[in-house]
Amino acid sequence: MAESPVKKSPEQKLAEAKEGYESYWAAESAKHANMLRLRAERLARAAAKPAAESAAAKPKARKKIIRKYPG
Repeated sequence: MAESPVKKSPEQKLAEAKEGYESYWAAESAKHANMLRLRAERLARAAAKPAAESAAAKPKARKKIIRKYPG
């Protein structure tokens, strides 16, 4: 549980909590910055494509099924 058998002072606890909090927010801000970078890249790729490619393709004609029954 505890790293040492000696009780920590409130100042030590506060310093460790502050360090953990800063570490957490540094990781979260890095994730957020990466997400924004990837979003910008995706939007740039989408803007670079011509609009004709994004048009819906014409559906294929269905084959007519002809069943032949013996008899």
